[in-house]
Amino acid sequence: MGPCGRAAEWATLLLACLVSLASCGPSAGAAVTGQVTLDGSPLDDATITFVPLAGGQRQAAWATIRGGRFVIPASNGLGTGQFRVEIRALRSGGDKTHQNDPTLVSAKEVVPSKYNSHSELIVDIKPGEDSANFVLKSK
Repeated sequence: MGPCGRAAEWATLLLACLVSLASCGPSAGAAVTGQVTLDGSPLDDATITFVPLAGGQRQAAWATIRGGRFVIPASNGLGTGQFRVEIRALRSGGDKTHQNDPTLVSAKEVVPSKYNSHSELIVDIKPGEDSANFVLKSK
């Protein structure tokens, strides 16, 4: 085979490699929908965060909980694998403002720490559409 034939082979091989690499880009991620209740009632005006347990997983994703429901679309980039789930709901405290700074409003976390800062909630997210429901108890 002459030099032109080898060049054509190399060009074809290079093109095939570039096409295969282009199709290996990051996927949109997994989607998660679900419901959250606290003491039997739908949790409202709260947040849910999925924090990866393994270092190589994608970034965390979060959503607002409204009427006990949340949706994290695949476009938010949630990966697959095990995630620790943190659920938070702040409510206005008894005082309207902070005594040293009237622009600060005191707030109280109504969800127990075992569901947020010390979360015991673990979910396994699979590729595609996932569902995760959480039944929380305040006591």
